[in-house]
Amino acid sequence: MNEKPYILITMGDPAGIGPEITVKALAHRKVSEICRPVVIGTVLVLEEAIAVTNLPVKVKPIRNLGEGTFRWGVINVLEVGHLDPQEFRIGKVGAASGKASMEYVEKALELVEKGEAHVMVNAPLNKQSTRAAGYEDRGHLEFFSRKLGIENCATMLVNEPLRVVHLSTNVSLKEACQEVTKKHVFDKLLLTHESFKQFGFEHPRIGVAGLNPHAGDGGLLGREEIEQIIPAIEEARSAGIDVEGPFPTDSFFSQILEGQREFDAVIAMYHDQGHLPVKLRRPERCVSVALGFPFVRTTVEHGTAFDIAGKNMANAVSFEEAMKVGVALGTGKGLNRKRG
Repeated sequence: MNEKPYILITMGDPAGIGPEITVKALAHRKVSEICRPVVIGTVLVLEEAIAVTNLPVKVKPIRNLGEGTFRWGVINVLEVGHLDPQEFRIGKVGAASGKASMEYVEKALELVEKGEAHVMVNAPLNKQSTRAAGYEDRGHLEFFSRKLGIENCATMLVNEPLRVVHLSTNVSLKEACQEVTKKHVFDKLLLTHESFKQFGFEHPRIGVAGLNPHAGDGGLLGREEIEQIIPAIEEARSAGIDVEGPFPTDSFFSQILEGQREFDAVIAMYHDQGHLPVKLRRPERCVSVALGFPFVRTTVEHGTAFDIAGKNMANAVSFEEAMKVGVALGTGKGLNRKRG
């Protein structure tokens, strides 16, 4: 019996590096050894990516997962939509490519909702292209949240030893500050605690970053810590969650990286606060994991890179890592439980 899980790989914006990193990642034998990958995308675009990369793989169009040939060298592609390569230009924003990229994601969601697969790995979208195509969602997470009616979800970036769950991501800094409320912080603490229990952490330890310089300095530099973050932490502790903070951000993440503090996960208050420390070291190893959905979803932490699309310059290491993390979570192996 073949127990390797199916993983659904959406190839991202056809005008970006998504098709190229998809081909490069699947050209590695390790991926085919740990899972049954199926690309959701456009056959002609992937064939062009193979020609650009000159890799020894070939495309096999399939109509359903059961038709796949799962061995190294074969890329099974479930084609969605009717994208004509003449309708878009590599490296350019466009409604046609934006529409196609979202159709791939919609199909993947349809399949996981039917129970045909449990793991989804997404190549990057281009927000300008998806907006041109009429999609208002700011990204994958917002799309899934809207379609599934799930409000308490979050982006977690993983680059050991850092595992950073974000209170907010794709919003302005002004909006991000407005989202620092007791309820929102508590909800994310609860979500992180429950997610890490599912990942195999018996007693997850969570650290919380402050919002203001010096974590507010006792209210002198802002009162969000006193009025919102600390009350949320206290409520979480009352609910049995092991959490500490808020810590001043200028030293918090470096202390974790240097082994002075140990946490299984940390909560960042906004996008750049969490992204910067995770991406400073070995950014190619950074993987984004969605929390709160009834399936495993991972992706890379870079964009469509229109400037190098179609030039065989894209590095696929991060996409390979996203696949490996997706398989580990999808098979119950979970994240590395060793802190630091």
